[in-house]
Amino acid sequence: MAVESRLDRLEDNRFKEIKRLKKKHVPNRLHWFLGEDYFSEELLGIYRSEIEQLRRISDEAFYLFQRATDKIINEDRLGDLGIPLSFQKCIIHSWKNKIKHPFLYGRFDINGGLKSDYGKIIEFNADTCSTIPETLLWQPLQLAELKGNSQSFNTLSDDIKSTLSNLKSTLNKQNPTFLGTSFGYIEDVENVNCIIDIAYQAGFKPMYSDLEHVTFSDEGVFYEIGGEFEEINVLFKMVPWDWMFNDEPELARTLSDLICNDKVVVLNPPYSAIWQNKKFLAYITQNFPNNVIAETYLQQEARLGEYVKKPIYGRLGENIAIETATKARQESVGDFGNQEMIFQKYYPLNQDLEKYYYQIGMFFTSKASALNLRAQESPIITDDCEFMSHFII
Repeated sequence: MAVESRLDRLEDNRFKEIKRLKKKHVPNRLHWFLGEDYFSEELLGIYRSEIEQLRRISDEAFYLFQRATDKIINEDRLGDLGIPLSFQKCIIHSWKNKIKHPFLYGRFDINGGLKSDYGKIIEFNADTCSTIPETLLWQPLQLAELKGNSQSFNTLSDDIKSTLSNLKSTLNKQNPTFLGTSFGYIEDVENVNCIIDIAYQAGFKPMYSDLEHVTFSDEGVFYEIGGEFEEINVLFKMVPWDWMFNDEPELARTLSDLICNDKVVVLNPPYSAIWQNKKFLAYITQNFPNNVIAETYLQQEARLGEYVKKPIYGRLGENIAIETATKARQESVGDFGNQEMIFQKYYPLNQDLEKYYYQIGMFFTSKASALNLRAQESPIITDDCEFMSHFII
């Protein structure tokens, strides 16, 4: 790896500091985040040329994900990803009927991409993707504090609304029901509630329930309100597909049958379980060589040189190890250490002059929709990071 140079780091004049926003001026959706000392009081300036490059990378990656999905399904190789046979029919059904089972949103994580670095996508958070309140609510608040007509790259709310409006038109119901659900952790609930707000704007009858209070039967998905059971037309879940088919196979089988029989639409759709699986990145590397997704393999390869080892369904930066020639091994702890691992070529994150590392996130709907950043003193970005807003220079 090339010797690090201060000239390659983000200049101090890219950063603008703003005054701390008071709780009374911040929506309730963000109050929990304020208590976590999570929001940076600085914004990072990003050039339009950099944003255009990040958009091109994301567009090309999404195109590759779609082509590779077609190929792996047509070749009947979903089992190579460890996806149970009982869930494969559901994935195929949702993929072949994408108009009725649209992809709502996900986030590409990109290493590099600023200054002279050409960004590389290291993963696609395609299922249970978070940082929605931060992106939809916090970034505009901070942007408003900058002087002048400051702008950011963020059309995420409108793009999600467009997808939900199109979905509503396929349901042939005047006021279709929309249930958001999660395990009940407050951060997950706030992410789900942001989507519920948009669903309301798109013409749905929305509601929220923790997963344990949702009824799943052969007839459909139901939620009890005032002693009566309301049938749910669209279920938005902050609950991983891989958790369902690995830990709750009965729930996965029930939902699979309901989806295949058009009794409920679940977002994100079942095929997002393919995209969340990092073994799929290795499949892309093998079958669709490209310059935008970090080279990924199922075993440690000599050609990798410096590499990152990570679990196939890991989240929150847990159980990741970085092996480089010039630094001691970096690794994080977590709850995913028993999963299968993949090996990915190491591409460094951008740094500032204080040696903070910056992870770029590009939200993707049917197109690149919003940019956000997370910053940390460690090259492995975990849930101990800071969220940083941006402005266009």
